[in-house]
Amino acid sequence: MAAIGAIRKHGVLLLVIIGLALLAFILGDLSNVTRVFSDKYTMAKIDGKKVDQEYSKRYEQNTALMRLLQGKSSFEDSEMYQFHEMTWNQMLQEQVLDKQLEKLGMAYSNQMVEDFKEEMIASLSTQQPNQFIAQFANALAQQVGPENAMAVLSNIEAYANNEQAKDIYNAYQAIVRFALSAEKSQQYFALAQNSVYFSDPLAKQLAKDNNMVLASLMTVNPELTAFQNLSPEVKESEMKAFYKTHKSDIFTVQNRNRDINVAVFPINPTPADLKAIEDSVRKDFAAFAQTSDIAAYNVAKGNSAAVDSTYFKQSDINLPELDSLVFKSPVGSFIEPFTYENVKWYFGKVFGAANRPDSVLVATIELPFKTASYKEAPYSKKEARLLADSLRQVFASGQTTIFAEQPNYLYGREQGDTTFWLPERGTMVDLYNNLLSTPNGGIYVYKASSGYVVFQVLDRTQLIEKRQFVLYDYDITASDATVSALRSQANQFAASVSSNEELIANAAKQGIQVVNGQAVTSMAATIGQLPNCRDIVSWSFGDDVKADAISDVFNIDRMYFAVASVAKVREVGEQKYKEVKDEIKTMLEHQNKVELVAEQLNKDLASGGMQAVAQKYSVPVTDSVMLSFAGDYYMNRGVENKAVGQIFGLQANKPTAVTGNNMAYVVNVLETRPGQATENLMLEKNYLQNAVLGRERNENTLLSYLINQTKVLDNRVRFYQK
Repeated sequence: MAAIGAIRKHGVLLLVIIGLALLAFILGDLSNVTRVFSDKYTMAKIDGKKVDQEYSKRYEQNTALMRLLQGKSSFEDSEMYQFHEMTWNQMLQEQVLDKQLEKLGMAYSNQMVEDFKEEMIASLSTQQPNQFIAQFANALAQQVGPENAMAVLSNIEAYANNEQAKDIYNAYQAIVRFALSAEKSQQYFALAQNSVYFSDPLAKQLAKDNNMVLASLMTVNPELTAFQNLSPEVKESEMKAFYKTHKSDIFTVQNRNRDINVAVFPINPTPADLKAIEDSVRKDFAAFAQTSDIAAYNVAKGNSAAVDSTYFKQSDINLPELDSLVFKSPVGSFIEPFTYENVKWYFGKVFGAANRPDSVLVATIELPFKTASYKEAPYSKKEARLLADSLRQVFASGQTTIFAEQPNYLYGREQGDTTFWLPERGTMVDLYNNLLSTPNGGIYVYKASSGYVVFQVLDRTQLIEKRQFVLYDYDITASDATVSALRSQANQFAASVSSNEELIANAAKQGIQVVNGQAVTSMAATIGQLPNCRDIVSWSFGDDVKADAISDVFNIDRMYFAVASVAKVREVGEQKYKEVKDEIKTMLEHQNKVELVAEQLNKDLASGGMQAVAQKYSVPVTDSVMLSFAGDYYMNRGVENKAVGQIFGLQANKPTAVTGNNMAYVVNVLETRPGQATENLMLEKNYLQNAVLGRERNENTLLSYLINQTKVLDNRVRFYQK
């Protein structure tokens, strides 16, 4: 009874515990329960809304667009990092703009978006097409031809669920977002910029205060050798005061990041490896030079693949010097062993030459037959073969033309898709050779794996000299023994260090290169100038990885082994004083040194003139420099604003040293001119605009502010940890 009473007294708590336990049982383990109540496994949130799926979708769309625009099938890690940042910034910007436009009663409805898409595509037939869709259309035309590109765009929504056209549709979706974002930005920022108002009295006051100074000027770098003995003192109280003043701006982290040091062990072949590789290449070439049957040589070497019988024109050969070797050598001659950039050895043989057209113009009719993967095809294999034979006969007899029959066999395509230039490069050798042997106007039927294709040859390009050759390559890489020795060295090094400080110190003792990465963000792919570091970055952002953590040994693309340490961890928000104490000390030491340099310069000026000081420190003096009190860094010849404020308080014809944050300046004021208002106060209002919105008066200042006010959770490192 006592137990039952206890249960009754704690009934709600027990129900919660039992409920959680049941949930854990259903989901598999307790860690899954944690996922329900925390953001630990969330990739990204914007204003409290989880956007994992949306982010992945948009990243895929942007990558598809870049493949189309750049004509690439794959990208380097550094390029993928740029796509990630582009995707994230787009999502943040869109969230901000949509929120602001909604407040103004200008939100975009779904119908407005659809209308925008239609207008965008329709603009392609006008004198002033939308720049985004025009760029997309041009890139698409490079792949499928202008007529086909327009046909695709006119029916783009039909490709939404077409797996074969997935990349094109994704790229289209990305370009729509680019264009729509530009449209929203233009509307919002036109209103935002014009909403900033500066009164005439304020502008007149600025005109009155905006004196001009004509001066002789000398800029002095405090890091000159002459000042190396100046030792500025920084007090703890000074550092804490600086932190208190700036913790909400300088020391507030917007994007979580890490300082990472990487000890690098390059995987390079030893001299013994290089000698062994060259000996192997020359031995194989000696055997190759004795053979009269290349195919038999391939079989003997364990390479049973047929020799590539493709013909190449000289411009097809991208390997430097190989093009001239192939085209200047007689048929049957050998290509002696040579190296390229210490990466590969090559040797080979020129075995064929001919004058051939580079491409053939064809008209086609496709007759797909049913297969396991295409059960909806209109014909059986037998029906397709009989129909192909029948079409060949009627076209050859002249009873009808291929163009007259094409509309009956389009299966959803446009008739313009059926006539095109077929290049030799990229076309199957047997198919191209058969088309070449077919006269203009002649018919050739080709059997593919999923259908028959009826070709009529219409034209061909001019004959051009082409060559056939075979080329064997050998990688110049470290041997397994060398790789094993380097791995062992890296493992021993990793075991010998337990902190970031030890990693740097031990590496210096052993002559091991250390690459420093400052403020590395979670989606970065490089550390410093070190490429392909995605695995190291992901490790550094692991849940249990703290400052001073030492990694296991990474093998980066067989290029190098790496051991990493986390020097500093920065999470979003205000950094604690102890985390930035060293950074503050460095900043204040520099600022105080600038003050000491100015004191020294003023002592020098007291004992000699400005030219004498310039000669002592080998610093040039610039005469007739015009400075404006309200001008900024760029307008005032690079003089820092802190120094400008001091200069306007100086006496005329009395050379004096003043300080900026980074430099000291020796200034002799020659003349002070009172400020005068400009017509309609336009210049003064521009000055005020600069002060409020930034020098360039662009949208970045406003946009950055709005984005910084957005509540964001950025765990996109999860993108790589799924």
